[in-house]
Amino acid sequence: MDEKQSDSSSRDDTNQHSNETISPTETVDTLTPRESSDEGWTFVTQAHYDPTEARDLTTVIITAIADAEDVPIVDIRDPPLYEVVDVEAIENALFSPPEANRDNTHSTVGFRFNEYEVSVETDGWVTVYRRSGSAAADEE
Repeated sequence: MDEKQSDSSSRDDTNQHSNETISPTETVDTLTPRESSDEGWTFVTQAHYDPTEARDLTTVIITAIADAEDVPIVDIRDPPLYEVVDVEAIENALFSPPEANRDNTHSTVGFRFNEYEVSVETDGWVTVYRRSGSAAADEE
């Protein structure tokens, strides 16, 4: 099940999570948006990937980016995700084999997609950030 958050807080490399109840019997550990003026990225949304479920990582990433863009997923085509990042390599590095990455380590793979920074973490969270105002103006 996916849970997303939207907020105008900025990104921080410290992984702070809070529990969010999504049903009386199910609790999901969700990323809490954090403040950081030195990063220049603003949290937009997140989705959760579970390698044991039928939905693949590519779909989760595209869905999160579409949510950030506030468009249908079929509108996320330029550039095609496969031209930006090797999703299969991310999946292999973070999610298989389980014994290789579940020994109390936490890893993150990040990449840029258009104006977004996308991070995929070993706990399954796919988080999308947008360049914040002053940092975006510095790049132009």
